Amino acid sequence: MNNLLKLSAAAGLLAVTVAGCNGGSNGSNGGIGGGGGGTGVTTYTQQERLARPVVNEVLATFGDGEHHKNNIIPPAGDQAELTPDIERFVVREVAKRSQATSDAIKLVLVPDVMVADLTRSGPASYLGVETKGFTGGTFGGRALRDDVVDLTLGVIFGTTVAALGLAPADGKQIPSLTSDNVGPGAHQYLNTFPYLGNPH
Repeated sequence: MNNLLKLSAAAGLLAVTVAGCNGGSNGSNGGIGGGGGGTGVTTYTQQERLARPVVNEVLATFGDGEHHKNNIIPPAGDQAELTPDIERFVVREVAKRSQATSDAIKLVLVPDVMVADLTRSGPASYLGVETKGFTGGTFGGRALRDDVVDLTLGVIFGTTVAALGLAPADGKQIPSLTSDNVGPGAHQYLNTFPYLGNPH
């Protein structure tokens, strides 16, 4: 794992401090900025993790607070917190997949971080490391054109796990739930920064 770079895309950063300017601080409410004469340090609190959109959104319930809990824990906590959510959703309550399929889904989706293998070359490919190149390449990461929602839904509701040989086909896939039916939109893709053309 030494050669793998795990990237957790977070909407907020957990207990990260950055030097403030002109002695400003965040005050007592954790906000940005603040009055003069402060410590010169601003603290941000993690509010959400979206390394892999859909994982927490689909698999963890809002009603009992699991969705929020998974958002604010570090990736090291996913084994304890996200794994039971997958078990409940995939086997018992919603998808009704086999235990072998559920176990394979946990292997692919936990921890909920984006992985890139820096020993590999080639194009970025969402879930590429976890699926050994099944999604288009072995470098991992995420390309602009990657349909991350459909790829993740394919793991949960489709035949991806069986196609990878991670578990026998259980015959319980739900094809109508393997896509959000939303394409990449009308973006113009560029080969140089900022890589996306003007919004439409």
